[in-house]
Amino acid sequence: MSLRRLLITVLTFVSITAAAQRRVAAEVEVKTLYSGKVTTVESKVFCSSSGRLVQVFESPTLYYTITNPDGEFKMYVPGTNEVYSERREDYSDRDDLLYLFLSGRGDDLGLGLYGYKLSSTTREDGGLVKRTYLPTVPGKGVSKVELVQEIFLPIYLAYYNDGGEVVSRLYLSSYERFSNLMLPLRMTSVQYTSKRDSSLTRTIYSNVKVDGQDPMFDFQVPSGAKPVKKVPSGRKK
Repeated sequence: MSLRRLLITVLTFVSITAAAQRRVAAEVEVKTLYSGKVTTVESKVFCSSSGRLVQVFESPTLYYTITNPDGEFKMYVPGTNEVYSERREDYSDRDDLLYLFLSGRGDDLGLGLYGYKLSSTTREDGGLVKRTYLPTVPGKGVSKVELVQEIFLPIYLAYYNDGGEVVSRLYLSSYERFSNLMLPLRMTSVQYTSKRDSSLTRTIYSNVKVDGQDPMFDFQVPSGAKPVKKVPSGRKK
């Protein structure tokens, strides 16, 4: 097969795969350790390739959240039929792990979209590849970002401040293939809040289903829900 035909075949396969991988549902457990205290949040996530993300929290109070890449956020509590809506950039789910892999941005975890440019690539021991990214826009408070890949899959991400210190680390592991989609089922994040303190967050995905038809993907807040100006009882995303 000629190189040109091979490229066409590969691109066609990728296009078909990307079009087919439009929805992922999973159960999520998030444990956070900070100041000696552990908090646990469990939810069910329904993510579409459009970036629409529906989360269902069942405890201590049943409620739903809906977010998208534009920063639109809705929280609905069926027990009181109340809905809280707001739009803020930090509510955007562009950095949601499932969305990044669904949209084909899992290889660099979306760094190219967030104002970082690839600066260098080096080979590490064990066949690992380290890529260094630099901010294209000043004022981010980040001097560089290091991304380590294994067989083109990201396994480690670190942000450095202007003083050259690591301010956050992210570890991705337990990759599994679902149809033609590779997903990490375990994510561990370390945020250094100060030189003496840090927070540790572990996220585990389970019961993953790809291309399902669960009606929760299309969940909408009931038209008769009462708008409120404050977040109803429950936790915000």
